[in-house]
Amino acid sequence: MGNIRKSIAASVAILLTGFCIVLIGMNVYQYFKLKSHFATGVISQVNKGKVDRIRPLFNQISEKLLIIHDLGKNGAIKIQDIVSLNRNFFPLLKNQHLISGVILADDRGYEYFLYRRKDVWVTRFSKITGQRARMVFQTWKKPDEPIKKWEKLADYDPRKRPWFHRSSIERQVYWSPIYSFFATGKPGVTASISWTKPAPGSGFVVFALDIPLEKIQDLLRLENGKKQGLLFLLNPKDSFFITSTQMGFLTGGNRKLDHPLEHGDKGLIQVVFDRWRGAGKPVGRFVGFSFNDQKWLASLRPLSKDSGMFWVGIAAPEKILLSDLRKALFQVDVTDIVVATVGGALLLLVFWRMGGLGHKLEKEPEEPLVRLMRYLDEGEGSRVEFKSTVRTNLQTGKRGKEIALAWLKAVVAFLNSSGGALLIGVDDRGKIVGIGADGFENPDKCQLHLKNLINQHIGAEFSSFIHIDLVQVDGETVILIECRPAGQPVFLRIGKNEEFYVRSGPSSIRLSPSQMVSYVLQNRKRAGWKPFS
Repeated sequence: MGNIRKSIAASVAILLTGFCIVLIGMNVYQYFKLKSHFATGVISQVNKGKVDRIRPLFNQISEKLLIIHDLGKNGAIKIQDIVSLNRNFFPLLKNQHLISGVILADDRGYEYFLYRRKDVWVTRFSKITGQRARMVFQTWKKPDEPIKKWEKLADYDPRKRPWFHRSSIERQVYWSPIYSFFATGKPGVTASISWTKPAPGSGFVVFALDIPLEKIQDLLRLENGKKQGLLFLLNPKDSFFITSTQMGFLTGGNRKLDHPLEHGDKGLIQVVFDRWRGAGKPVGRFVGFSFNDQKWLASLRPLSKDSGMFWVGIAAPEKILLSDLRKALFQVDVTDIVVATVGGALLLLVFWRMGGLGHKLEKEPEEPLVRLMRYLDEGEGSRVEFKSTVRTNLQTGKRGKEIALAWLKAVVAFLNSSGGALLIGVDDRGKIVGIGADGFENPDKCQLHLKNLINQHIGAEFSSFIHIDLVQVDGETVILIECRPAGQPVFLRIGKNEEFYVRSGPSSIRLSPSQMVSYVLQNRKRAGWKPFS
């Protein structure tokens, strides 16, 4: 008897020690399993949010260019009618924060240029005379009220400027390379659009809007209020970058600007640029790299779908992105260990006194039919859902992948929540209709089909949390799929994509990456999710 007691005591002690080791090990496992989804979800969401806030400002510029194009195409824009041009373009320059100048030029060398100098409107009308341009400057109080006028000659030809571009495609917006503006010497880009003059054989016109890089930099300063890494704009064609404090050419940028530029973040962005190009220039997906003995993640998205002129990038150290996840997952559940220790001690005491395993206390499980009827009485809710078929669309009578995905979403949501039961062969009103419409040859074929779908779209590793019964009710077959909480995040795999679902009342709702991360951490802190045991 003494040897038996010692053996039992040793077994309980080993089990208790093993439990603690498994608990710690599963924390480590969950960290490495979740960190990729967590970090890439955070950085992709941040990057997308920045793009969504900056992109409309650039889209407005394209919209204005298209409006002016249509007016010019119809003969409403005349390059030598300065007062009319003033009336059209004063409001445009006043209301568009990014724009510093408005240009209208034709293929004969005529040019109208509008800009603001403090509180005064200034126009410059240029005409090519010989090898030089005769420029007539005027300041204006209102579009039709000039203040002062003067002239000068300059070595200037608008047709040789980077923005003067004749597009072969109608209504196509052209973005110039980065260059120094003639009037101010400041670096910038110009968006332009061209059209053929209404009169046959009379040439073409180019309308353009100047955008100084310093105004683009102001956008980044506003977006950098809550800094979650380095936010930057990248021009892949010119190998040029802009941050909230610096801008400049990366290695391979073969042009120089007259205006000196700083290069404070050049090293980091150069590594991002090289790694991103090497990965095939992915859109929105993260790229990983090492910089200054740290692991970093970066994500880039195009600012404009049409031009690809600028890409918005965000880069951050992986340890910053994962700090909250690491803190949550590596806090070993002291409560679990204490409870296990106390429980193990009590169990050991009972075994010690009884000298054996005692009486069998486990209750016999209920029959599947009994459980099925109880779920039917309960009705659809957070823990019960009904589906009519496994694979057949009852409206068309054809098999559809979307039918299977609908009930697989419910299974994933139950696994990610508090568990639940899915009844297939029951309509939305709770009426038993059976699965005859699915046309399975026999129950074994049905079971195999269900397991194959679960393994393919959810994963065989979660099969121990899913129990399937085929129950006969009044001559009809109903599939009962009961799910236990999986204890770790479960994803629905659809092709190369992964989706995360949870139960919300009687529905299965899909969470975005950031919502998923919050849900995981929140449930972890509440001890609602625990590792496999």
